[in-house]
Amino acid sequence: MSTPNLRAVVLRCRERLRDGREKIRQQHDSGSAGIQVSTRIADLYDEIVLDVWNEATIAHQDDPKLAGLALVAHGGFGRRDLAPFSDADIMLVAHRSSMALATKIAGTLSRDVVDAGLQLGFSTRSPTEAVSLAWGDPVIFSSLTESRFLAGGLQVYTGFFRNLRQGTKRRRQRLLNNLIAARREERHKWGETNYLLRPNVKRSLGGLRDIQLIRWIGFINYGETDLERL
Repeated sequence: MSTPNLRAVVLRCRERLRDGREKIRQQHDSGSAGIQVSTRIADLYDEIVLDVWNEATIAHQDDPKLAGLALVAHGGFGRRDLAPFSDADIMLVAHRSSMALATKIAGTLSRDVVDAGLQLGFSTRSPTEAVSLAWGDPVIFSSLTESRFLAGGLQVYTGFFRNLRQGTKRRRQRLLNNLIAARREERHKWGETNYLLRPNVKRSLGGLRDIQLIRWIGFINYGETDLERL
C-alpha cells in the first residue's frame, strides 16, 4: 500500500520497529531471559522516539528556548520494563518561557511516533504542573517516580525530578496512604488471585503491581525506585 504522505522519519521508524520486533521475537523464542528481551524492547523504543525527536527539533536548533524543553520517559517506559506492544509514555517538560515552542514540537512529535507504530501516552507540562498533578493522583505520581531523561535540556529534567523527590518527602504520609489505597482498590477490582481461573498477572493480588508498589514506596521513603539499591 502506498504511503506518499508519511514523512521519511516515519517510514524509517516503521521499518526499524517491524524489524526490531521480529529480531526480539526470535531472541525470545531462542530462550533469552525475559529481562533481556524487555531491555531490547526498551532500546528499540528509545531509538524510535529519539529519531522522531531529532527530526521534530531540527528546525529549532538555533532557538535558545529549545534548552527549556526536556523529553522524559515515565512509567514502564521510564523504568525500561516493556512488553512487545507496551505503550510509550513520554512527557515533554517545558519552562513557561518555552511553552509555545513545546506546543509546536509536541504536535509533530506525537503524530510521528504514532504514525511510526507505537502506542503513545503523551503530555506537555511545566515542571510545576507535572509535580502538582502528581500530588493529587496516585497513578500520575507512581508513573512519574519512574521518570527517565531522554533528550533536550538536562537541567530542566533535573530540576523537575528534584522537585518531585523533595516534594514527596514533605508529603510522605499522605502520598503513602493514597498509593496503598489505590492499590487496594485495584486488587479488589481485579480479584484475589487464589480464586481466579485467569488472574490478571499485572493487577490481581500478587501481580506485577505489587512488585512495582515496592518501588513506589521506596521512592516515598528513600527517593529511590531501583530494587537492588533499595
